[in-house]
Amino acid sequence: MFSIPKNAVYQRINRRKFLELGGGAATALGAGGLTLGLGSTITRSKVQAASTDDAKWKQYAGSKLVFMSENTPPSFAIRDNIKAFTDKTGIEVTILTDDLPVVQQKIGIDLRGGKADYVLNYVQDKPIGAPFADYFADLTPMFGDETLPQDPEGYGDEAWFPNFLSACGRFYDKGRIVALPYDAAVACTFYRQDLFEANSKDFEAEFGYRLEFNNDSTWQNVIDMATFFKKAKESGKDVPYGYAQHQGSFAWTTQLDVQRFLFANGRWMDWNIDDVYGSKDPGKTNWGDEQSIFTLGKFKELADVCHPDNLANGTLELNTVYQSGNIAMQTQYHEFAASIEDASKSRAAGGKTAYAPCPKGDPKWIKNGGQAVNGTNCGIGGIGINGNASDDLKRAAYIFAIWSVSKDNQYNVLKGLGGTPTRKSVLELEDVKKAEHRPTNMPNALTFDAVYNVGIKDPNFVLGPKIPNANEYHSILAGEVQKCLSNEQTPEEAVKSIQTQLDELNNAG
Repeated sequence: MFSIPKNAVYQRINRRKFLELGGGAATALGAGGLTLGLGSTITRSKVQAASTDDAKWKQYAGSKLVFMSENTPPSFAIRDNIKAFTDKTGIEVTILTDDLPVVQQKIGIDLRGGKADYVLNYVQDKPIGAPFADYFADLTPMFGDETLPQDPEGYGDEAWFPNFLSACGRFYDKGRIVALPYDAAVACTFYRQDLFEANSKDFEAEFGYRLEFNNDSTWQNVIDMATFFKKAKESGKDVPYGYAQHQGSFAWTTQLDVQRFLFANGRWMDWNIDDVYGSKDPGKTNWGDEQSIFTLGKFKELADVCHPDNLANGTLELNTVYQSGNIAMQTQYHEFAASIEDASKSRAAGGKTAYAPCPKGDPKWIKNGGQAVNGTNCGIGGIGINGNASDDLKRAAYIFAIWSVSKDNQYNVLKGLGGTPTRKSVLELEDVKKAEHRPTNMPNALTFDAVYNVGIKDPNFVLGPKIPNANEYHSILAGEVQKCLSNEQTPEEAVKSIQTQLDELNNAG
């Protein structure tokens, strides 16, 4: 979702590249070949239900597809291993990768413009899936189609971690599935165990409890820890700052940061809508209630004791701040463990970092009568198919999609670039189980207990909100919260402004 593997190659489409890929010209390429959109070419050999598996995999040999994806580990790993897919199917795939906001824009223009230049799409759950859900192809008619190859593990909910298929594949409608879980970024806590142990005596003298982090550590504990490290740092002690938030230019990750904090305290949600499927008509927001005002005040209290560059740190920047040894703790996405454990680049490697679930809510903070939980959220990226494409182009794209999310591919990505599995079966492999403990050759596996055994389990996991105006919501929230954190308005003023703008946005005034 967010991490950029080392030696990543970015492919931005300039005019020259566009022409090299074929542009939008409709030119026949050989017998039975038809160019469609941005270099997509379809060639088909008819197969029957009784045909061999080999024939089903190769029925579109000679075709060319274009996949537009965020620059995530699976995309780079698959691009580097694309020959294996071409050898198996005869289909060539051009994989274009970019930062998520750019991918979102290009896919959106393609989908809404009635084109299929990018027949395969990276469907990040809220920023891409929520606004564009109706434009993607429904994959369910192809599940079990006997004229197509099928994954032996299938595509039902039981094949994936709980709610992952719904997170990226279902929007506003339970029966329609528009994407298969391709990669995952689930929040958890990274903390410098070595620094906690070294400073525990001084911390305990001031706060009355040991400086340690576990499944029951609360957001109030995090404020105490950040306060302690900031005070020690500014007094001249050789320690980093304690904590920093996601407050950079990418509004969605700011929203996710705020959401975790509020959900942990009373399982507070932005709207009273289905958290799994979302709603096209969310109604009046819960922003403006007592819980949101109080909790944003606490979020501001934490910000005041964070790293001084707090307002500039997006997800990637924040991880760099932690990796360089400038903070002792971060709430981060589990795919980043691979970079943290890279001893050639990280001062936090070599057993210094421990991984735990997200902080828990504090019962004293809860005003709505709800539960204190380890509020955990995510970005589940799916692989979907442009609904504007022809039937044969969709079928060829489906063959690539199911290959991309197979157990073998996910396992290879985990071993290679440090991906994060979405299929449960990957974690059942013996060497993956061993890799969850040090020493490990799959560093992301160090997070698996915190993420898969705690974070994504009920009642800790929050999936939404999925609404058509998701990106507008992210921008409104980020703008107002950042003004609050920079002392331009009070928490109550920020909350009331968010409430007014969201109700106007959704015609719920």
